Amino acid sequence: MTQKNRNPATGSRKKPPADAAEKLLAMAADGVNKKGLAYGLGTTVELLNVWLDQYPELQQAIDQGREREHKALHNALYKAAVDGGNVTAAIFLLKARHGYREGDQGDQANRVSINFQLPGAMRLEDFTKDVTPRKETHDD
Repeated sequence: MTQKNRNPATGSRKKPPADAAEKLLAMAADGVNKKGLAYGLGTTVELLNVWLDQYPELQQAIDQGREREHKALHNALYKAAVDGGNVTAAIFLLKARHGYREGDQGDQANRVSINFQLPGAMRLEDFTKDVTPRKETHDD
């Protein structure tokens, strides 16, 4: 006599279970990957993909669950950075959320820089000696 498996991940079910959206939302919010989502519904990844194409509310439930996970992780990281003084968390948030890059010169990266070095102040007599044309003498 063969015993029937109560939660077979065979993918033979034609329609998703009635509570699939609620299950997918909860599992996605807990960070479960697609293979785990399929297993949680008792199906295969291939059939789950078919269901996601045929039933947009299932994809919406996964998206909503992922957003809940994202919010929870971001808030935990933010609190660690701000309230807990975790410098690594603060640096990560600056990089991920605000585009910060170490050593970045920003808008100065492609600018041309020209430096003029002017001589010090001269007395008027010394200046006129330098700019007054000299008479050339020719020895013939």
